[in-house]
Amino acid sequence: MRGFVFDAGAFIALERRSPLLLGILDEALHGTVEVVLPRTVIAQVWRGTPRQANTGRLISAGRAAGGPVIIDELTAERAKQIGITIGTTSHPDIVDVHVALAAAERGHAVLTSDDADIGGINPRLVLVHV
Repeated sequence: MRGFVFDAGAFIALERRSPLLLGILDEALHGTVEVVLPRTVIAQVWRGTPRQANTGRLISAGRAAGGPVIIDELTAERAKQIGITIGTTSHPDIVDVHVALAAAERGHAVLTSDDADIGGINPRLVLVHV
């Protein structure tokens, strides 16, 4: 199954009703594409406003076990992986590193508005500018 990992820019584009992101939301909710939401990104963007209705739908879909929307948790193991990656790349943003690790682990593309930051962590990642 093809898939995408959301960074903050992807959530912002979804809130702005980007046709690309609305299409990915629809595909994710119908199980035709896998979407990964790093927990650190959710913490960075969630405000609980009515404008975030689609974001809320996507996050809620991630609560269903075995579904096409996956919440990549900030477990102790993931935190260690992030720390090691920060040490080897000197990239200081734990959220960006979390996104890059989740994408590399699953072979998914990253939906991002900040190509340079994510690409600097792992140049082999597929980046989709939103």
